[in-house]
Amino acid sequence: MLFVLCCGTALAEDISLGIAGWEKTEAGDHKAAIQLFLRCIAEGNLTPESLGRTYRNIGIALRRDERPKEAIGYYDKAIALKSDDVHKDYANRGNAYSDCKDYNNALIDYDKAQNIFNNYNEAYYNRGIVYERMDKNEDAVEQFKLAYKFGLRTQSLYERFVAHGLIKQEKPVTQPDDAPEPASPAR
Repeated sequence: MLFVLCCGTALAEDISLGIAGWEKTEAGDHKAAIQLFLRCIAEGNLTPESLGRTYRNIGIALRRDERPKEAIGYYDKAIALKSDDVHKDYANRGNAYSDCKDYNNALIDYDKAQNIFNNYNEAYYNRGIVYERMDKNEDAVEQFKLAYKFGLRTQSLYERFVAHGLIKQEKPVTQPDDAPEPASPAR
């Protein structure tokens, strides 16, 4: 029997550039975010799980930067790594397909997401958006209702309910025209 001993230390994963990239994504600086994510991949010694999430984050940044076709390629890479939350990659790729007006592939991806994560409320919501874009409003309403049934509580879903007449929009509280201006906060 031959034993090979290898000396040296394993490099620890470093996702700090990925965290910085997400902060840039949230701030709307998508080009800077993508560069940080790519550096994280190159320098971070990422586990397959973190690598998949970083690919997903690049896809999200690309889509927010209105580059959904490019985003699809990164979601493909994330899906290939089969992370524990791969259903999110399918849903995100479905959104990118929807942005490209490839509604058939979008619906297929939402189905894949739900086959992995049963009753995934965001997949119902996203499918509803696709049906709206296809002018299938009855199908859209059904999907929005399912999203709500399975726990989705977002402003976007509320807005879809209002748009389809399922609920009435709450009127904002307004002051009469002759009401005094509110006092400025103390400094």
